[in-house]
Amino acid sequence: MLSTSITCTIWLTINIVGKKAQKSHLGWVLTFAFLITNWFVPQTVLAQEKLEIQDFDYWASLCNLLAEENKYEEAIAACNQAIALKPKEPEIWIARTQVLIKQAKYTQALVSADRTLRLNPKDSLALAQRCQALLNLGKYAQAIAACDLALRSDENWGNTTAVVAWYHKGLAQSKLSQFNEAIASFNRALTIDRQNSLVLVANCQALSNLGRFVEAITACDLAIKINRNWGDSSPAVAWYAKGLAQKQNSQIEEAIASFNQAIAINPKDADIWTEHGKSLTLLGKPEQASVSYEFAVKLSPNYALALASQSVAFNKLGKYKEAQTASEQALQGDNRWGDASPALAWEQRGIALAGLGNYEEGLASIDRAIALNPKYAEAWNNRAATQWYLGRYSEAIVSSDRATKINPKYAQAWFNKGRILRTLEKYPEALAAYNKALENTTKLTENLLLANIWANRSVVLWHLARNQEALFSADRAISINPELSQGWYNRGVVLLDLARYEEAIIAYNRANNLTPNNANILAGKGVVLLKLGKFQEAIAAFDETLKLDPKNSLAQANQSIAQKRLQEQLEQQKPKLPPVPSKDI
Repeated sequence: MLSTSITCTIWLTINIVGKKAQKSHLGWVLTFAFLITNWFVPQTVLAQEKLEIQDFDYWASLCNLLAEENKYEEAIAACNQAIALKPKEPEIWIARTQVLIKQAKYTQALVSADRTLRLNPKDSLALAQRCQALLNLGKYAQAIAACDLALRSDENWGNTTAVVAWYHKGLAQSKLSQFNEAIASFNRALTIDRQNSLVLVANCQALSNLGRFVEAITACDLAIKINRNWGDSSPAVAWYAKGLAQKQNSQIEEAIASFNQAIAINPKDADIWTEHGKSLTLLGKPEQASVSYEFAVKLSPNYALALASQSVAFNKLGKYKEAQTASEQALQGDNRWGDASPALAWEQRGIALAGLGNYEEGLASIDRAIALNPKYAEAWNNRAATQWYLGRYSEAIVSSDRATKINPKYAQAWFNKGRILRTLEKYPEALAAYNKALENTTKLTENLLLANIWANRSVVLWHLARNQEALFSADRAISINPELSQGWYNRGVVLLDLARYEEAIIAYNRANNLTPNNANILAGKGVVLLKLGKFQEAIAAFDETLKLDPKNSLAQANQSIAQKRLQEQLEQQKPKLPPVPSKDI
């Protein structure tokens, strides 16, 4: 690291010559020579150096050189020393402002930019810096006004161009959701510099926010191809923005590939890991998603969105205690929610508590989510499910209706409504709800949900005595998820009614292998065995059923029948003795 100290001998040599070449190229050369020489000089006290060096050009040059080396604290000290010597020199204030922006000290940068403008109210670069500081302070309307003034002023852009004003104006417009205006600003910037990757990325993001995903992806691809003018950033931002556009365009696998590229360039970005996890969750891969969230949380332990998203993955995996912990940590986190809000954490906490059997507390947590966001369809849907578990069916229907009113294309909500109606034995209404759920599935609908809709639909059709349709529905469930026990069980039930006993026993055996020790499956299997005349096996199945569920009516009703038939069978199988001949009298 270059030292900023110098011995008196070296200083005197440079000072004598430097004064003769003030504001000249030679002054810069001498300053550079000084820095190279100083590499080998032991560091002394900075305060002593300030007392000895009274040359403005030296400190101004040192400020710029240190800033280029990202030594911002030392650069500010040098700028301040130059300002002490010439406080009315606008260029040094501009340099100081730029260093403060690099340090993310935006309030100080704003004050510094205003000081420049007191010296020169029409300085375009200073106004652009003011715009940038205001943008980062969240004062978007003021930022736009500052950038507009910069573009109408003296066109003193230093070593940059008007791109800096158009770019930051566009960013501020995007923050105000003025995406069409932002695109216009970015396009103006690109007419000046078509090779600016950062502007292309910003344009990509604005296009994506307007739903113009193909154009957005094209802009990001061009930024990656050009690969220039990244400033303090890197191509990772382009891959990340491209991934977001692809995710919104339902290109989930492509989005994951883009996020992988971003991670390869910048593996320490918690935002990228979080979006990577969210995409994996959409693909129905919560186990892999939880790994991505773990990386995000390690990088940023208080990142609220990452913690809440981690809670989503845990809930899908049935890890309810871990989900509860993650959601509660999210609520105590850094309040960075991205496109979500604390309602997400309250909702996931409610799901976790319900999963742990704490339904009332879970319901209260979901109600907190709804209070924060009354149009949160997912929370209304989970409220309905929790009320259903509590046996509050009428309230559950009301909550379910709220979810589908907010989002008429919400397949999960229609599915839950169907389950509630089925519990109430309102089979035609339940079938209509399941059909609506199927109408609104997309290629992003998880296979598990899709299979469950078909499986539950088959039950309702069976109750309506529409056995062929019920069998078709059960078969669709199995084709989507061959490991779905309910699908095989429902198939067995329908085949039993159709007197296709050999096929039915295969279905029940498959269901039993997938879900051992289930009383309903064992009872149904017992009935099929009874129909097949396998009385011994039927009795064994009923015995197992009653061990698990002593009040199982199907097993109770058929066990005695099986025992009686077995007895009759055994009687018939007994050998008949020849008649005893009578004696003649």
